[in-house]
Amino acid sequence: MKTSIERLSEWVRSATSIVALTGAGISTASGIPDFRSASGIYSIERNVEIFDLDVFLRDPSIFYAFARKFYPQVRDARPNAAHRALAALDHITVVTQNVDDYHQRAGSDPVYTVHGNHIFSTCQSCGAEIETEVLFPIIERGDIPHCVCGGVYKPNITFFGERLPETDWQAAVQAMTQADLVLVVGTSLSVFPAAYLPDYRPLNARLAIINRDPTPLDGEAQIVIREDICDVLGRVV
Repeated sequence: MKTSIERLSEWVRSATSIVALTGAGISTASGIPDFRSASGIYSIERNVEIFDLDVFLRDPSIFYAFARKFYPQVRDARPNAAHRALAALDHITVVTQNVDDYHQRAGSDPVYTVHGNHIFSTCQSCGAEIETEVLFPIIERGDIPHCVCGGVYKPNITFFGERLPETDWQAAVQAMTQADLVLVVGTSLSVFPAAYLPDYRPLNARLAIINRDPTPLDGEAQIVIREDICDVLGRVV
C-alpha cells in the first residue's frame, strides 16, 4: 500500500489548482511560537489580551510590551523548509492565517493574508500608514509608537473584534471555490471565520490535512498526516 505521503505527492503532481491554508504550526520551525499549544503564546494567561482590539484601544502598552520581544523574533527568523516547499509548487495559492511574511520571502505568489500582516502599521487617529520596521527602535525602548498627529500606531494585524481584510478574504474564498486540492497545514482550524475557508472547496476537491493535533475537518479529509510539517512537505515536493 502507498503511504499517505506518496498518495499526497501524486495528488500534488496531478492537481491543476492547489490552495494551501496555513497557520501558526508552519512557522514554529522558524522559531516562532504558536498560540494554542501548551507552550504557545496564549499559555500565559495575560497574553490572551494581546490581540484584543478593545484592550489595545484602552491600553496599547499591553500589546507593545509583548511586541518588544516578539517583533525581533519575527524580524530575525527566516522561512523554513515548509515555506520553501510550498513556494516550489506550481498552480498553488497560499492563504495564511499567519501575520509574518515568510511565505512571501520564500517566494510564494499569490499569498493572501486573511489575518493581516505586521509589516505595516496604521495610526488609529488619522489613518497614516508606516512600515512597522521604522517603529522598532521606539518599541524596543519600551515606548508606545505615536504618529505625528498624536495617535497610536497599530500593526495591520487583524485583532479580535476587528473585520478581516476584505480584499484578501474575498480572494481566498474565490481561490478555494476553484481548487481541486486543498492542503490544510499547521492550523487547528479553531479560529473563525478563517476556519470556514475549506468549506468553500468544490465537492470533488481533495482535502489533505498536515497538522500535529486533530482538527474539526479530519473526518472529511482523505489524508491526515500528523508528522513534522517540514519533513512531510519536503518529501512531497
